[in-house]
Amino acid sequence: MSSIPQPKTVLLLIDIQEGLKHPSYWGHSPSNPSFERNAKLLIATYRSLISSAGSASLPPPHKIIHIQHASTNFGSPLSPSSLGFLFQNWAAPRDGELVIEKRVHSAFIGTKLEEVLRNHFGGNLGRLWIAGLALDQSVTSTVRMAENLGVCDGADGRKGIVSLIEDATCAWEKEDGVKADIVHKVHVTSLRDFATIDKAEEVLNLWQEWIG
Repeated sequence: MSSIPQPKTVLLLIDIQEGLKHPSYWGHSPSNPSFERNAKLLIATYRSLISSAGSASLPPPHKIIHIQHASTNFGSPLSPSSLGFLFQNWAAPRDGELVIEKRVHSAFIGTKLEEVLRNHFGGNLGRLWIAGLALDQSVTSTVRMAENLGVCDGADGRKGIVSLIEDATCAWEKEDGVKADIVHKVHVTSLRDFATIDKAEEVLNLWQEWIG
């Protein structure tokens, strides 16, 4: 592991479930065709970062959290009774990785996510990276609340960093004809007041430096 100082971090993966591949529900034209490739690389590299820390640092400084949407809407592909509720195979949690189930867009409402993050960061400055689906729904809601709640801020009031990995998320065209790429750009731009906006390549390079 590198000797470069590292903050405590979390990779928050939102709703990477089979139901989000349902074309008749979400559409055929995602805003970011590279979503899966980028997210796969991020997950694999972050797991390597966790492993590189070994048991020398307890509690572990890096943590993956998977958010799983359990829709209460009849007929939703994300209903717990549907196969769409399952995680996509490549994003499935491994043993020891926390899964938090939610029922609304924000991963903070009605869940223990805020408590988990505060306990992990322990009042120290932290960094929360967010990726997943869909950008204009659960991702946006969660990013905004993460900043509002100050979940990775220091106990002394200094601000931690909430980061959206903009090319590890995507949106879809809307029923009124608003194109997917426009939806994506508008939401990323609006979130600049709530988070740093990162590219997957930048994040991967940083993690590789930390791994050493």
